[in-house]
Amino acid sequence: MLVDSERGVPAPVLAAAAGARKAMLVPVVTALAIGTAFVAVYLAAFHAPSVRHQPLGIAASDKVAAHAELALNNAAPDGYTFYRYPDAEAARQAVTHDKVPAALVADGRGTRVLVAGAQGPSTVSSLATAMTTAVGKPVPVKDVLPLAAGDSRGLSVFYAAFGVVLAGFLFAVSSYQIAPRLRLSVRVTSMLVFSAASGVMVALIAHTALSALPASFAVVTVVVGLLAWASAAAAGLLLRLFGPLGMPVASVVLLILGNAASGGILPATFLPAWLSPLASFMPPAAAVRGLRGAAYFHDAHLNGAVLTLAAWGLGCLALQYVLDRVAARRPPVGSPGSVVGVGH
Repeated sequence: MLVDSERGVPAPVLAAAAGARKAMLVPVVTALAIGTAFVAVYLAAFHAPSVRHQPLGIAASDKVAAHAELALNNAAPDGYTFYRYPDAEAARQAVTHDKVPAALVADGRGTRVLVAGAQGPSTVSSLATAMTTAVGKPVPVKDVLPLAAGDSRGLSVFYAAFGVVLAGFLFAVSSYQIAPRLRLSVRVTSMLVFSAASGVMVALIAHTALSALPASFAVVTVVVGLLAWASAAAAGLLLRLFGPLGMPVASVVLLILGNAASGGILPATFLPAWLSPLASFMPPAAAVRGLRGAAYFHDAHLNGAVLTLAAWGLGCLALQYVLDRVAARRPPVGSPGSVVGVGH
């Protein structure tokens, strides 16, 4: 029996409330499952990362290049994919256009490692150490594309993406909780307002106020807005498909797996084999690639990021539309021949 322990709670609300046992157990199980998944995924991915098929550049004689490749392959079989360049300038161009994150150069000016600090300290440090060890002697490391002054650790793009994905998830949850039968056209209008506001807000903070994302204000606004739209649409679709289970499912898919595979902490080449494939198509990964490419690497990956995020948003909304149309054609509850009614 439900007890009105708080004065003023309307009777219909009490009547719709869950039983005491369910009200106690469901939040515990749900929160524990999400928390366990978060800890398991992030620890498995980042506690001891190892490189897999990491592109590296080499501009050196055949003898030096062969020695370095052999040493690196012995240290990490299948860890690296090598790209040869004719000279130091070609190697530098490859690094600054995000073809490779680092390149070993050996010419008349000596041996050195060119790196893009914009890849993040963890990535740069790991690759520079590996290449220096492969040469067999201390080698100077030259950062040809450093991070912006407002982003000394290279994590701003990850935090921005994580926050926007979280906001998109919360938008979808609150939207369905407040109005589960809201027309899709109205829900989409609300989603577009949220997405546009998210893009402007993040651009004002990350680009203008903190100088943490040196891409243009317009690019940050568009990419972040598309990420907010894709995240809200994806979370809404999962809520529409799975009902009460939609919230934990969306948490795991978007907040845990999506952000872990985003490349904001470490690139996909450092992720375990079961997680790295997600980096090729998940919305957070597309946004991180697009923002980082626009900020540092001559707009590398920007077009692909925009297309991926737009495809997620449009695809999820199209599926929701189909689901709503199918539900609308079902006979209402209580009509002849009906078994169950789904209203939306």
